[in-house]
Amino acid sequence: MLTIFFHFFLFFLIMYGNGVLFLKKILKFEELNNLYEITLIGLIVTLFSAQFLNFFIPLNDYLIIANLIFLLFYMFFDKKIFIKNLNFDYKIFIILSLLSFVNIYGSGFSDDINHYHYGFITNSDELNLIWGYTYLHPLYGTMPLWLVGHSYFNFDYSRLQDIHVLNGIIFFLVSALFLEEFKNSKFKKNFFYPFLFSILLFIFFKYTRLKEFGIDRPAILLFCFSIFYYLKYILFQNKYFYKNFIILCLISISIFFIKIIYAPVILLPILIFFSNTKQLLRYDFNFYLIIVIIFIFFSKNLLSSGCLIFPLDISCIDLIKWTNSYRINEIAFSQEFVNKSWSSYDGNLDERLYIREFNWFNVWFDRGKTEIIELVSLTLLITLISLYFYSVKYKNFSTNFKLLKHLNIYLILLMVSTLFLFFYKNPVIRMNHHFLISFILLIISFFSNFDFKKKRKNLIVSFLIFGLLFNLTKNLFRIHDSSFINDPYKQVSNIIRVPHLHILDNFTYYQGWFGKSPIGNQKLDNRKHKKLLIFNIIY
Repeated sequence: MLTIFFHFFLFFLIMYGNGVLFLKKILKFEELNNLYEITLIGLIVTLFSAQFLNFFIPLNDYLIIANLIFLLFYMFFDKKIFIKNLNFDYKIFIILSLLSFVNIYGSGFSDDINHYHYGFITNSDELNLIWGYTYLHPLYGTMPLWLVGHSYFNFDYSRLQDIHVLNGIIFFLVSALFLEEFKNSKFKKNFFYPFLFSILLFIFFKYTRLKEFGIDRPAILLFCFSIFYYLKYILFQNKYFYKNFIILCLISISIFFIKIIYAPVILLPILIFFSNTKQLLRYDFNFYLIIVIIFIFFSKNLLSSGCLIFPLDISCIDLIKWTNSYRINEIAFSQEFVNKSWSSYDGNLDERLYIREFNWFNVWFDRGKTEIIELVSLTLLITLISLYFYSVKYKNFSTNFKLLKHLNIYLILLMVSTLFLFFYKNPVIRMNHHFLISFILLIISFFSNFDFKKKRKNLIVSFLIFGLLFNLTKNLFRIHDSSFINDPYKQVSNIIRVPHLHILDNFTYYQGWFGKSPIGNQKLDNRKHKKLLIFNIIY
């Protein structure tokens, strides 16, 4: 528990410090936002920086130590910019940090940890970016930004524990931000309250186990943050509009970098841009941040797989030595039939016929109907509760739509595009919670008159407390019922295999996912290795 406590606040400090420096020294904000917003922005900026640094150097312990020393040195000479933003409700901080500690302590591991997550994390810790990454493991070409974050925010001696710590931090930051804002919001437009309330209920009741986070739920939590940031800083505030637009772009792009199926989230900054071209279409040095980050995205894709957008084979450049567009097409195909529950099918169709014309739907539904019913029920319940607490009046429909025009159009487009991708390629429920959250927000914005009733305040607070207690007790019971002892290495000891050492030319790697440098689970008999300066190339 001591490791959890120490690393939680150490990583928190680094994110907060990086956020302060980015906002004050790069974007030149005269005033800073609250503690949790700064830290979330610092987290995103650190993830992008880590992705860039990994082109050239490993994301090992020395890097995070250097980051910490730099921040402490800077704080020593300029304490004011770090301390003046520390006004926060200590009760919310303590309660949610304790909830996060319990989540971290009692968490198992994502099913993908022994598939490719841990191999990617450890590989990034020990090596800079490998050219031709997909030859070591087909899914390494995705290079999710959140796994880059796991590689940056860990120490070798506690790597498995730190996976949970980072997931616990983003759960803590988004929950604390929303609760703090819910408590202190002075917005004249009360629609902010039902939005915060409904999202908090969804998080508290659904996100009760860090084991299920993987790389999807951090992306969903950042999606919630993007909605929050739009409502607070884009919709009503003209001050710093350009700079806040840049931050919203960075939040949206970070979600896309975590997984390309979240590409529709980019629609929000696009809609804002085309509606405010006079304000935004001007020269500003800060705008180059977005261009640099997009360049990083395409560069890491080209170097790792030979494709501009992995795993779209149409974007692959066959002239690049390490490109294998046929293999990449097979990867995309295999992901599709796996996502459509091929493993549960016992009929006579082959894989290609199975995924056509919704032949897969009945098998998929039978396999996941319990989860579907639970999620739909929770979504409808949260929607109805929010509408009841904030009064339903149809006459405000046109007014609300005009007020929230961009957000409503965005949510509609997001839901339509997500639904298309869901049925066409990716019917994985856990990856599509943003659809459900968008549905809740859309219904609330259409039918609530946002009339906050003081007599219902106690009921609203009671529901939030109940959500907190539900999340906490579910984890405590899980720990108690299994006589759980927090020992990440012992947790995985029964499912790992002894890694087998392999050498490809002068390139050393380990078969398996758990070892000194677990790079993949494939034999490289037909592959070659080449060293170019500091870069390893597999082809």
